[in-house]
Amino acid sequence: MDKKSPYTREIKSAPYSPVKNGKAIFGSFFGCFKKFDIRGLYRPFGNLPVPSFITDMRIAGAMRFMFCDDSVIGEVSVYSCYLFSMMETSFWLRDSNEKYAYRQYLPARFIHLPKHIQYSVTACRKKHRYARIFSRLSHGMLHVDLDFLARDTRPSCEARLDLDINNSEALDFSSVLPYFVSRRCQAIFIQTGLVKGWISLAYKPDILLKKEQSVGLVDIRKSYIGLKTKRSIACGLGKINDKNLVFKINTSVAPDSYTHNENILLYDSKRTPLPPVHITRPFGLMGKWIIQDTEGMVDLVFNPISQNHKKVNTVIFRTEYNTIYGSFDGMLVDADGQEIKLKTFPGILKKYNVRV
Repeated sequence: MDKKSPYTREIKSAPYSPVKNGKAIFGSFFGCFKKFDIRGLYRPFGNLPVPSFITDMRIAGAMRFMFCDDSVIGEVSVYSCYLFSMMETSFWLRDSNEKYAYRQYLPARFIHLPKHIQYSVTACRKKHRYARIFSRLSHGMLHVDLDFLARDTRPSCEARLDLDINNSEALDFSSVLPYFVSRRCQAIFIQTGLVKGWISLAYKPDILLKKEQSVGLVDIRKSYIGLKTKRSIACGLGKINDKNLVFKINTSVAPDSYTHNENILLYDSKRTPLPPVHITRPFGLMGKWIIQDTEGMVDLVFNPISQNHKKVNTVIFRTEYNTIYGSFDGMLVDADGQEIKLKTFPGILKKYNVRV
């Protein structure tokens, strides 16, 4: 059924950097920031003459590489702030719902998020937990290498995954948002593509990902964080009618979320900005999640299948992460006003609460 899309945001060409002359360049963009750096924002924490090298310490960065095909779905994520760094890899075998999760905490800034996205390396280098994300997006590729030794009850794991953006279905999206107040900002870059590679688990047969069946994305973001951060992020990725479909829907962080938000649908070589949504879970964390907007473009139900939960309490920071694998049912409306029906569409929902 055809529908006229009632909501839109202008998508412009990405600027050189998210911040210019101490001010954030808010908006939604296509293309990539040449310099992915938000340092130097003018007085982001109030009208006090605090030196920028102190306020820059409140910048946190995160990178997620997600992949999905008929046999496996998962993500490799890294997080870095002024108190600690973290790497987490979790994936599920879709036929049996078996979960594999590997995690490593590191001292502050031991994982460096890139300033130049087109060519960079982000890595966790530990004896038992080695993960590297090598971005060669300037050449149309991004490589992920994993080498985890057996430890506790977790089996050893090796993997090599390549994100190929040299195809017509690969799309990018960038955004700069006010982060709860207009003085602070969050910068985001998303790139989708096809994934090929393999995952080896101890003595099990290797899992092969073929470009014809696999979809992937990389999500990089930096933000000026407050003392507490609490968000829910839903991402679906897969194929509809043999075309790549990726959507990202998040709880809003901008004061005017109707004008500034990062919700996006990438399908059929088109970028469709989505309106702000309400994400509720009336049946509990592992019950059905309801995701709806007020514009008639998003009406989804997320059905959890399995979760990876981790909670850490220390004197100086507290983190709680829930990475939930499940499926989406419902519908989305694209830029042409066409309804896209989803039925058991794979995805991952991440809910986190961080105090630093």
